[in-house]
Amino acid sequence: MQIENGVEGVIVGGTTGEGQLMSWDEHIMLIGHTVNCFGGSIKVIGNTGSNSTREAIHASEQGFAVGMHGALHINPYYGKTSIEGMIAHFDSVLHMGPTIIYNVPSRTGQDIPPSVIFALAKNPNLAGIKECVGNDRVEQYTSKGIVVWSGNDDQCHDSRWDFDAVGVISVTSNLVPGLMRELMFSGKNPALNAKLMPLIEWLFKEPNPIGLNTALAQLGVARPVFRLPYVPLPLAKRVEFVNIVNEIGRQHFVGEKDVQVLDDDDFILVDRY
Repeated sequence: MQIENGVEGVIVGGTTGEGQLMSWDEHIMLIGHTVNCFGGSIKVIGNTGSNSTREAIHASEQGFAVGMHGALHINPYYGKTSIEGMIAHFDSVLHMGPTIIYNVPSRTGQDIPPSVIFALAKNPNLAGIKECVGNDRVEQYTSKGIVVWSGNDDQCHDSRWDFDAVGVISVTSNLVPGLMRELMFSGKNPALNAKLMPLIEWLFKEPNPIGLNTALAQLGVARPVFRLPYVPLPLAKRVEFVNIVNEIGRQHFVGEKDVQVLDDDDFILVDRY
């Protein structure tokens, strides 16, 4: 559905894909499976980043071996490192192939400062940055010719059209790929941006991917199964989602089934997986 609606790449095993809940065996299997099924039609980017450089190297070697087109790498989180350590960490994986560096301090607890990116930008394998700090930071990079994808759906319209980002690595596209494609490639469109904002805000009421998983289940696209610690949004929010779908138009959302409000008993929570 993403391919048919003009999406150019897919991240496998990122936060939205619950990479943090997978074993590395699952991770690499899913990357290889996606490449095998869809690699001829879309760029497959494997999230092979880790806060352990050893793990990031090993996972990236395996990911490229099973055919991924590029890697997504986070800076070491929780057990944070120095600026010099960050550069050394990324240098250890950049030689393997095209790499997108992902800066999301709200999750990692540490910003990747521009000095790190400027030092790494000399490497031809740096495909670009997924940047979540904001549009001032986006402009710092794009003004120097560094490729940036917005990492914030609520800012991506302005990132694209006012600050020269090339696009967005999007959560919302999992639901409305055609509208997100239009937002990124059909010219400045504040009206469409405003139309999508209630959906975007709903998706991020709780940490991603809680909202997305709830939405996909109610659209009949994914089974209503949650790996803990994720649990579905409460009933009031599930009702709100159905209203948002009806307001935007069911035809813009993935899947063919009618959207429905699921009951608490419809969801399965899995603690050992």
